[in-house]
Amino acid sequence: MDHNGVELFDNREEDYLAWVQAHPQGFIANMDDNRNVPQYPMIHRASHKTMSSQKIGNFTTGGYVKYCSLDLGALERHLQKQHARPITFCSVCM
Repeated sequence: MDHNGVELFDNREEDYLAWVQAHPQGFIANMDDNRNVPQYPMIHRASHKTMSSQKIGNFTTGGYVKYCSLDLGALERHLQKQHARPITFCSVCM
C-alpha cells in the first residue's frame, strides 16, 4: 500500500479478493495494462457484486489491475497522478 492509502493489486487475485471481503465500504478502480479501454480508470464500490463474483474471475490478471482504497478522494488523486486520464464512475454502484 502506498503512503496515501491506495493499494495496487496486480496478479494478486487472492489478496485482492481478501481486501474486498474485508473492506466492503471501500472503493476499487479498474485499469487495463494497455490503457486501451477508454472508460478506464473506472471506480466502483467494493460492495458491487461484479468486483468479486467468482463467475467473472481474472480481476488482477489477464491485463487488468485494481487500485483499492477506503478513501475515495485519495483514490481519485492517485489515479490522476499515475494515469492522467479522466475517471469514470460506475453508473450502477456510484
